[in-house]
Amino acid sequence: MEYNHEQYILNKICEFRNRETETEFMEYEKTVSFNIVRFLMLFMGLIFFLFAIPDFFNYGKGQLFYITAGLRVIILLVTIIAFFVLGSIKHYRHTLIMVTLVELIAFCVYLLILYIFKTSQPAPMMLFIFAAFLIPNVWKNCIAAGCIMLIGYIFLNVVFGLPKEVPPLNQRGIYLGICLLSFSIFTYSRENSRRKQFAAEKLLEFMSMTDRLTGIYNRSRFDYLLGQWIKNMRHDPFCMILFDIDNFKKVNDTCGHTAGDEVLAGTASVVAANIRDDDIFARWGGEEFVVLFGETGIERAAELAERLRKAVENNNCGEAGKITISIGVVQYRRGETVTGFIIRADEKMYEAKQAGKNRIMVEG
Repeated sequence: MEYNHEQYILNKICEFRNRETETEFMEYEKTVSFNIVRFLMLFMGLIFFLFAIPDFFNYGKGQLFYITAGLRVIILLVTIIAFFVLGSIKHYRHTLIMVTLVELIAFCVYLLILYIFKTSQPAPMMLFIFAAFLIPNVWKNCIAAGCIMLIGYIFLNVVFGLPKEVPPLNQRGIYLGICLLSFSIFTYSRENSRRKQFAAEKLLEFMSMTDRLTGIYNRSRFDYLLGQWIKNMRHDPFCMILFDIDNFKKVNDTCGHTAGDEVLAGTASVVAANIRDDDIFARWGGEEFVVLFGETGIERAAELAERLRKAVENNNCGEAGKITISIGVVQYRRGETVTGFIIRADEKMYEAKQAGKNRIMVEG
């Protein structure tokens, strides 16, 4: 277990360079932020529909009103469908694509309404662009949607020759372009800040559950994981080994505490290199360490413990030279408490010490 700063570095488009980290962040964002997207889009669809009321008072009953009212109903239905579909989408990428598509569909319908009424006021356009940045999405999707909206608005005015209004189209385009640029800068800054905060939280999380000297789990984290294993029993059967570095006090007394730290770190490194990825390895306290072997019976655990004992014995710890460990091996008994399980492992480790050290003692 280690913390790699490189995997939290951002690229130029404000995403983590490490794709696994980016996926982890976006899945986290999906659970935290994207749940409100459904309600936000539904709300905006309802607001867009309610604009049929001023349409009625401005244009009265007639073919144009019924056509635009129908288009507003379509957008409302699209947001209602999106509300339910987004709640069932699992992967965050599909969620983002769906959100962007709904935004662009709504915008295309809005352009059609502008064409029908032969108008092109810039204020509602600014609100559309703002909505594209307000609804949670990745920065590049927000930029793409905003640019498409601005280009579509200019295209509508130029190609379909809508009546010239005050201010002129070039001024409106500049105004909307400035809005798009401002929203882009703000969103980029927000994305950058959120990702840096995520990286900082990950570092704090790592530090809170890691032993500073050895880089493996600390006792607090081990207690939590063991409790989860016992609660869920997903690794049944599973075993624990508790081991102690032999004559560690002598190392500190004769070689100094710096050499003692090297022994602790070196031993942890050797053990970590000789266990499986799914095994739980932690510093229990002082010179004592503990390992949980998931889906492992007592005989297999004894074999793994012996392999660790030999690996440590064959390792050179610098000034302290070669060191040895004494190991106690036990298997969890269903219904047993955490305390009882640990006490049994401690007793077996103590027996190994009493029997001459540098050996394993396995529960019979």
